[in-house]
Amino acid sequence: MNKKLLLFCSGVMLSTSLWAQTKTVTGKVTNASDGGSMANVTVSIKGKPINTQTNPDGSFTIKAEPGDILIFRAVGSKERQQLVGSDATINIALSGSEEALEEVVVTAMGVKQQARSLGFAVQNVSSKEISESNQANVVNAIQGKVAGVQVTNSGGSPGASANIMIRGGSSLSGNNQPLFVVDGIPIDNTTPVSQGGLGAGTAPASNRGVDINPEDIASISVLKGPAAAALYGIRAASGAVVITTKKGSSGKGLITYGTTFSIDNVNKLPKLQSIYKQGLQGKYDPQSYLSWGPKFDQSDKIYDNLGEFFQTSVSQVHDLTAGGSTERSSFYASASLLDQNGIVKNMDFDRKSFRLNADHKIFDNLKIGANMNYINSGRTYFSQGSANGVMGAIYWPLNVDMKDYVNVDGTQKLLSQNSDGAVDNAYWTINKKPITNKVNRFMAVGDISYDPLSWLNLTYRIGTDYYTENFQSVTAPTSQTSVTGYLAESTANNQITTSTFLANAKRSYGDFNFNLTVGHNLESTYRQTTTSTAINFIDPDFVGINNSIQADRTVSKSINRRRIMGVFGDLNMDWKNIVYLNFRGRNDWSSTLPKSNNSFFYPSISTSVVLTDLVKEINGSESTGILSYAKVRGAWAQVGKDAPAHVLRTTLGTYINDFTINPRGFITNITDYFGNPNLKPEFTNSYEVGADFRFINNRVGLDVTWYKTKSDDQILGTRTPPSSGSFLAYLNGGAIENKGWEGIINIQAIKKENFQWSFDLNFSANRAKVLSLPGSLDRVELSDAWVTDNAAQAAAFLNGTVFGINGNVWKTNDQGQYLLDNNGRPQIASSMQLVGDRNPDWIAGITNTFKYKDFGLSFMWDFRQGGDVFNATAYTLVNSGLSPLTQNRDNMVIPGIIESTGQVNSLAIPLNQDYYQTLYAKNSKNFVEDGSWIRLRYVSLNYKAPSSLAKKLKLQNLQFTLTGRNLLLFTDYSGVDPEVSGSGAGVGGSGSFGFDNLGVPATRGIDLGLKFSF
Repeated sequence: MNKKLLLFCSGVMLSTSLWAQTKTVTGKVTNASDGGSMANVTVSIKGKPINTQTNPDGSFTIKAEPGDILIFRAVGSKERQQLVGSDATINIALSGSEEALEEVVVTAMGVKQQARSLGFAVQNVSSKEISESNQANVVNAIQGKVAGVQVTNSGGSPGASANIMIRGGSSLSGNNQPLFVVDGIPIDNTTPVSQGGLGAGTAPASNRGVDINPEDIASISVLKGPAAAALYGIRAASGAVVITTKKGSSGKGLITYGTTFSIDNVNKLPKLQSIYKQGLQGKYDPQSYLSWGPKFDQSDKIYDNLGEFFQTSVSQVHDLTAGGSTERSSFYASASLLDQNGIVKNMDFDRKSFRLNADHKIFDNLKIGANMNYINSGRTYFSQGSANGVMGAIYWPLNVDMKDYVNVDGTQKLLSQNSDGAVDNAYWTINKKPITNKVNRFMAVGDISYDPLSWLNLTYRIGTDYYTENFQSVTAPTSQTSVTGYLAESTANNQITTSTFLANAKRSYGDFNFNLTVGHNLESTYRQTTTSTAINFIDPDFVGINNSIQADRTVSKSINRRRIMGVFGDLNMDWKNIVYLNFRGRNDWSSTLPKSNNSFFYPSISTSVVLTDLVKEINGSESTGILSYAKVRGAWAQVGKDAPAHVLRTTLGTYINDFTINPRGFITNITDYFGNPNLKPEFTNSYEVGADFRFINNRVGLDVTWYKTKSDDQILGTRTPPSSGSFLAYLNGGAIENKGWEGIINIQAIKKENFQWSFDLNFSANRAKVLSLPGSLDRVELSDAWVTDNAAQAAAFLNGTVFGINGNVWKTNDQGQYLLDNNGRPQIASSMQLVGDRNPDWIAGITNTFKYKDFGLSFMWDFRQGGDVFNATAYTLVNSGLSPLTQNRDNMVIPGIIESTGQVNSLAIPLNQDYYQTLYAKNSKNFVEDGSWIRLRYVSLNYKAPSSLAKKLKLQNLQFTLTGRNLLLFTDYSGVDPEVSGSGAGVGGSGSFGFDNLGVPATRGIDLGLKFSF
C-alpha cells in the first residue's frame, strides 16, 4: 500500500513538473540594420512540428519548454537560433545585407506582403524618388520609374492633368486609368471631361490626384495587372496605384521644415516664317489676322509675339511636418503650401494641405488608427484649342504688336479674317476670359484591428473622400462670341465612401504556412453638379449670374449615383517560404448593371518559386555561387468591369413636345446616349509570367515579365449608324488585346564606404489591337478627343490599333496614288481614315544615383521610341500662313493621276493660300509626326551638412538640394513638345495623348530646396 501511494505521488509530481516547464514565449523580431519591425518571420522549435509567424509589428507568441531552441527564419536574411531559458520574453534582431532583406509591398486592401511571395508584377516607388522628381502632381512623379506605366502630362499649365495608363488600355471607350488607393481606401482621381458647358478640348481640367501632397507619401506600390488588383474589384480593372502615407517615426518626436523655390521657362516653341506679313491672297490687309500678304519690306518691324507672350514663372513650396511615437502610440502631422505661377501671366495653381495620422494600441491585441487630410486648392487657366484660346498668339501677324490690344474705351482691338469674323487677342484672353477652379476636399480613414487569437486578426476600415468643386468661366463683352458677355458656373459635390471588413488567419503546419483572408467591401459614390449660365451682361464690368435678364439665364442639375458591393477571399500557401501558391476570388454586385447581370464572379491564381532557396534546401548548401537569388512566377486572372452610371435607360430632354398635333410631354434627348437595358459586364482575362534574378551578392538585378490580356464584351459608348434610330448608344461587344514585355535592371556598380553608384533601368513595350467590334462598326471614335477645326480625332480601328488617329486624307486608288481632279488638284476622301498610331514602340527610364560622402546626385533619362503625334499646332500655322512650310508659294505639280482620264498628272498648281488652307490642311497625314524623344527628366543634387554644423545651429538633418527639370529634350518633333494630351486626362478609351491641341507649352525649371529638423 505504501509503495502504491509513493508511486502515485511520484507520478503526480512528475506530471506537475512537466506541465510547469511548458510556457508561453513572446517577443519581437526587428531588423538589425534599422530597428524596424519584421513581419512574416517564421519562428519554429528545433526538432518539433511547432511554428508560427510574426505579426506586422514583428511580435510573436509560441509555446515552448526551457531548453528548446527557437529558430528564426527571415526572408533573405541569415537564420538565427535562440535557446529558451527562464525568461518568457525573447527579442531578436536579424542581421543581413540590406539587399537581402526582402522588399515588402502593399497589395490589396492595405495588406502588406513580401515581394518574393507574389506571382505577379508589382513595383515600388519610394518617397525619396518622389521627392527627387519635384513634381506638384503625384502622377507625374511616377514618370519613368515603373516599367509598363505610361504617364502623359497634358501641358505646361500649373495644375494641368496627367494621364496614367498601365499596360495599355482594357476599354475602348471607358476609363482606362488605374484605381488610386490611399491608406487602404479608394480615392477620386478623375478628370472632368466637361465643366460649365466647356468641353475637354477647350478647357482641360485637373486630375484630382493633384490634391495629394507628395511630401506626405511614404511609398507607392503600382499593381500592374488584374492579378495584382483582383481584390480591389471592378474599379481596379486597369490596375491600381496604392499610396501609403507617412507615420510617426520611432523615438523622440521631430519637427521638420522644408521649402523649395522654383523658376520655370517655356521649354520649346514652334518655328514661324518671317518672310510674308499680314494679309489675304498675297495682298496686304491691315485688318486681317492671317499672314497671307506680301513679303516684308526691309523697313518693316518684326515682332516676336509668340516668344514675348511667355514669362518666367516663380513658385514656392513650404512643408512643415511633426511626428513621433511611443511604445503604444504614434502620430504624424503635416501642413503644406504650394504657390505655383505659370509661364503665362495670370495663370496659377495653389494648394494648401493639412494631414494628421495617428494610431494607438489600446491592448496588446487591440489597435485603432485614423488619418485625416484637408486640401484647399485653386487654379486659374484659360481656354485652348482654337485661335480664341491662350495659344492664339501663333495666329498673330508678325508685323502687328500683339501687346497693343485695347482701345481707348477699353474694348478689344480686333483683327478679322474676312466676313467670318475676328479672333480674340491672346492678351485679351488672359485678362478678360479667365477660367477658375476651386476645390475643398476632405479625406478621412478610421480602422480598428483586433487579434482575438494569436493566429486570427479582424480588421474593419471605413473611409470617405469628399470634395466640393467650384468652376467658373468668364468671357467679357467684346470677346469674339455671338453674345455680349458669357458666364458659366458649376458646383460639384463628390463623395466616395468605402467600408471594408477583413478577417485574416495565419497557421503553420510543419513546413507549410497558410494565410487566408476573407472580407466584405461596400463602396458608394455620389456626385451632384449644378450648372448655371448667363449671357448678355447688363453691366459689362460686373461678373455675376444675376447680371443678365432672366430669359438669358439657364440652370441645370445632374445627380450621379453608383454602388458596388463585393465579397472576396485570398488564400496564400507556401512551403518553407520557398514555393508559394495563391488563390483569389471576388464577387461584385454593381448598381450600374441590370439586375439580371449585376452579379459577377472573377478569380485569379498565381504562384512563385524561389529557385535559389529551393536549391539550398535540396543540397543543404548555403551558397548558389554568383547567382544570389532567382525566382520564377506566373499568374492568371480575370477581372470584371461594369457600365457607367445611368446608361440603362434613355434620358429625356429638358424640353417638351408642344410643337406637334399630339403633344406628349418630354421627348428623348437626341444629343445623349441611347440607353441599353441589356448591358452585361465586360471581362478581362490576363496571363503573365516572369522571373527575378540577382547576381554577385544582390548587386545586379534583372526582372522580366511577359503578359497578355484580352478584354471581351466591351461596354462601348459610341456613334451608331443612322439606321439604328440613334446617334449615340451604349453597346456590348468587341474585344481588344494587349501584350507586351517589361524589364527592370538594377545595378549597384560601386559600393564603397564613401562612394556609391547605382543604376536602374525600366523598359516596356506594349501592343494593343482591336480584335472585334459589334455589328458593322469598323472603328470606335472618341467624341471628346478632337483637335482644332475637327482636323483629327482619337479612334480605335478594327483589326488595328487601339490608339489610332482618325483624320481626313487625299483621295487615292488601290495602289496609293493620288486621284486628282482635271486641274491637277488633290481631292478630299469622303470619309476619315487611319493616319497614325499614337502607341509608342517602347518606353524606358534610366536613373543613375551617386553618393559621395555627404553629397548625392541623381538624374533620370526618359526615352520614348515611336508613337505618332498629331501636330495641331503645325496645322494651325499652315492655316494662318505662319508655318515655315508656307514660305514656298511657287507652283508645283502634285504627283498622282487624273481620276477622269487615268493619265499621269503634269499640271502645276499654285501653292497659295487656297491650296494650303483647303487642300494641304485637309490631308491629316501632313501633320502626323514621330513623337520619339530622349529627355533629361530631372537632375537632383543634394548635400547633407555635417552633424557638427547642424548641432551648432541646434538643428538635425540639415539638407540642401538643387534640382533641374526637363533640362534637355532631343526630338525631331516640330511642335511644342511630343509629350502632350490635347484634351486632358479625362477622355476615356485610348485618351487624348498624342494630340498637340494648342495648349500651354511644357516647361523646364530649376528648384532650390532647404530641409531641416529640430
